[in-house]
Formats: sequence, C-alpha cells, structure tokens
Amino acid sequence: MTGTLLVVILVGIVVVGYFISVNNTEIRLRNLVKAQQEVCEANFDKMWKVIKQITHVSDTYLEAFKEIYPKLIAGRYQGKDIKFVAEHNPPLDSAVLRQLATAIEINREEFFSQQRLLVARQNEHKTFIQTFPVCVLLPGAQEVKITVIKSDHTADIYATGKENI
Repeated sequence: MTGTLLVVILVGIVVVGYFISVNNTEIRLRNLVKAQQEVCEANFDKMWKVIKQITHVSDTYLEAFKEIYPKLIAGRYQGKDIKFVAEHNPPLDSAVLRQLATAIEINREEFFSQQRLLVARQNEHKTFIQTFPVCVLLPGAQEVKITVIKSDHTADIYATGKENI
C-alpha cells in the first residue's frame, strides 16, 4: 500500500511540476510577444524621429536656399542687353536628400526585421498553446494579439487578391 501511495504522490508531483512548467512557458512566451510589440512601437517611433529630424534639416536648408538664391541672381542682368549668359549658380546640395534616402532605407529595414520577429514570437506562442497536451492543461489560454504595420495599398491587395501595377 505504501508503494502505491508513493507512486501516486510521485505522479502527482510530476503532473503538478509539468503543469507549472507549461504555465510558466506560456507566460514567458506571452510576455516575449508583448515586449516585442513594444520594441516595434519604439522602433517605429525612432524611425519617424530620424526621418523627421533629417527632413527638418532639409526643410531648413531648402527654405534658406529659396531665400538666398533669388537674391544671388536678382538684378544681375538688369539694363544689360545679353542674349546668352553662361554662369554657374550655386547648386542645391543633394547630400541631404541622399542622407534622407539612406536613413529611410536603413530604418525601414530595421523596422521590418523587428516586425518579422514579432510575428515569429506570436506564432511560437500560438503554436505552444494549441498543441497537445498544453491545450488540455491551459484551455483558457488566448492568442496574443499583435499589430503589424502595413499600408492601405498592401491591405487592399490582400483583400482583393490582385495587384495591378
């Protein structure tokens, strides 16, 4: 009798231990998904701040250029009968635009990588709670909802199943 009782107690301890392990894993995966969602939000915010900062610099540069340029060429040829004039006026520096294009490309790629990781973590959690025996042990476990950023254009294409370029 004591041998049977000992086996029942050991099986009970193993089952409780397994349940605790399953529960802890579900919590860990759920928290990973939520944390990754926050990383995506922070990364998106950073991306827009970088782009905005660069565009502010370029907006400031363009406004200054618009102010200076007309003054540079104003009145140069008044009263002169010149049929053809060849000169070199200050060019608009495209370095700022190249910097903006590079920043957009780099930050969008980083954001995409973070979104991909978010989707993978959500999938890992979803698969975990849907597989046996976890689905029996944690019948109330819900899938973690995430937000994946995409354009209206992409949503329309997936809604219609057509891409007409």
